[in-house]
Amino acid sequence: MEKTLVIDNLSPFTPKILESLETIGISSNCVKADKIADPESMIEAHDRVILSGRKTYSALTNKVNSRIVRHCDAQRKPLLGICYGAEIITLALGGSIGRMTSPVVGFIDVDITEPNCLMRGREKSLKVYESHGFCIARLPEGFIRTCKSNFCQNEVIRNRAGTIWGTQFHPEKSGSDGLVVLKNFVQLPS
Repeated sequence: MEKTLVIDNLSPFTPKILESLETIGISSNCVKADKIADPESMIEAHDRVILSGRKTYSALTNKVNSRIVRHCDAQRKPLLGICYGAEIITLALGGSIGRMTSPVVGFIDVDITEPNCLMRGREKSLKVYESHGFCIARLPEGFIRTCKSNFCQNEVIRNRAGTIWGTQFHPEKSGSDGLVVLKNFVQLPS
């Protein structure tokens, strides 16, 4: 049976990620980032990884998540970073983030700029929930943008291989559009 590893970065929305995965029939294992001593071994025991958002800054959380990102990248293991997860993917692989003029909290429209497998089932846009004060500013080398909004030019990013994805929004809080994103992610080949 395939297994999804959810890294809990102490986001208040992590329980909603687990509930959403259960809703779409996906088995998962949730581990707090600050309790992981050997992220590489943990990753190898799973078929895919989801990085949650986070509530507060933690150097240890950044270090563990960066190791996870680099290992998934090297092993071509499917990885989805949500909000902070997308930002740490960007930073760990050489991109940059920037502080927004004001935080975005609530539902917004996201435009699909490139048809892609994560948005399969949605044609032009998604209505999604956001809660963040930073945006991906410069993409890592080998990454492309697949969605944008009036608030962030890089709402959804992916590597060219299509194994690493980042969403600035929270699919777990985005109703049916978010469930489509999660379902499409877990259907990526591992």
